[in-house]
Amino acid sequence: MQRPPAEQPSQPGSVRNTIAQHALPGWLFLGRQPLHPAVTVVGIVLLVLALALLPLPMLGLMLPLIAAVLLAALDPIYGLCLALLSVPIQEVVHLPGGLSYTQAAMILAVAASGIGWFTRPQRITVPKWPLLLWLAFLWALLFATTRTPFSLTAALKETLRWAESFVIWLLVIALVRQPRHVVLLVACLLLAPFSEALFGLWQFVTGSGPPSFRIAAGLPFVRAYGTIGQPNSLAGYLNMGWPLAFALALGTSWQLWRNHQGRRTGQRLALVAGLWFLAGALLAALLASFSRGAWLGAAVGLGGMAIALGGRARWVALLTLGIGLLALVLGGIGFLPVALAGRLLSIFSYLIPFDASTVTITPANFAVVERMSQIQAGWRMFLGHPLSGVGPGNFSIAYPAFAVEPWYVSRGHAHNYYVHMLAETGLVGTLAYLGLLGSLILQAQYTLRSVQSTILRSITIGCCGIMAAVVGHDMFENLHVLSMGIQLAAVWGLLGVLPAIAQRPHRNQQPTQTMGE
Repeated sequence: MQRPPAEQPSQPGSVRNTIAQHALPGWLFLGRQPLHPAVTVVGIVLLVLALALLPLPMLGLMLPLIAAVLLAALDPIYGLCLALLSVPIQEVVHLPGGLSYTQAAMILAVAASGIGWFTRPQRITVPKWPLLLWLAFLWALLFATTRTPFSLTAALKETLRWAESFVIWLLVIALVRQPRHVVLLVACLLLAPFSEALFGLWQFVTGSGPPSFRIAAGLPFVRAYGTIGQPNSLAGYLNMGWPLAFALALGTSWQLWRNHQGRRTGQRLALVAGLWFLAGALLAALLASFSRGAWLGAAVGLGGMAIALGGRARWVALLTLGIGLLALVLGGIGFLPVALAGRLLSIFSYLIPFDASTVTITPANFAVVERMSQIQAGWRMFLGHPLSGVGPGNFSIAYPAFAVEPWYVSRGHAHNYYVHMLAETGLVGTLAYLGLLGSLILQAQYTLRSVQSTILRSITIGCCGIMAAVVGHDMFENLHVLSMGIQLAAVWGLLGVLPAIAQRPHRNQQPTQTMGE
């Protein structure tokens, strides 16, 4: 294969050599524009007057929110970005009224977008089938809510959690319209998990954590858990970030190798090195979480990226996956640390179903048996309420009536999100959820066909990897907790806008050979 020509420099406000073959399907039109200058000025004046009435302690607490309001006044997309960046601290700091920073940022983004629509309306296109299936899924949640024999309040809270994700998806579709918006959104999708990864690695190295998180007796290390508070949940959050970082690192490395000449080679080299460092930190923290379900999810994510890469480039991902399988073998013959080898080999116990009520409990099998007991209880809930389940968010409330002896304490979810959906929403909700996933997978396939530039294709492949990792990890966990779903919803939304970004023409546009061909 002949070496392709170097890509031409991009014009300001454009993406490098992007070509789209088809128009983005859709029919819903909304407005998205920075706020009108007059609205911005009036808003700032009112904000200053309101701040003058606040006591000093309250003013200090409100300063980050003040900055957020000012940024949203410049462009509503900053409200969206702040919501994504706030996920790691949503349980750490709360505003007056019990609002988290995430909730406040979402309210700000919605308000700024609404004002922008009334002052400067502009037509945008929303993908038709994902939108319809989003609405169908939300209706299914409401249907299950109205039929719950348990807590209506818990059901409404869980439905609202999913509504948050839907709003984030819509905001991405509505606000991301320029290449700089893509860069800004991708940066937020990476930096928030990166901050959690660094904190988690610090916890692992220093042993700063509860005794229950210690990886082995006699070792000072603890499982990384971040500000999220649980190693498995932290690992799920990292699975929503590392595929994007890895794909971008691979894509920019490919691009640098193809176009190694030029005045900006040093800057590009620094960018490549930074992306590899970021991807390495995310994967290291994922390993430090000692979450077996997350490791399996990461393997599925890598497989998804390999499929998305296509051509010869997929062998790079498959080789990396082979290295992971080799680690399992090496662990079995004693070439890895005992704690890590034991954790890796115990993964196989996740994949074999059994009856938790008939197993003799030992310290070695406790965690696996407990998880299976939660799955069995979830399955019993589904059999008892096959159409609409016990109600969204009602797993723990309903658990005592369906528990498997002697496991009478709920762990909050079924440790398999698909069984969890069956338990809480029945066939109606589960089929709607699977339909939504199917539409998003089809959207990802369309985006892969539509984008041609190395960078946009790398972003798309990374998003596909995130989707696959979450689908795989959900076999063992519930990742839709603590508003982490807004990170995933933003990824889904990004896949919906990339074809429109790619078809923006610019001067000196030339066909390119992309990574994977």
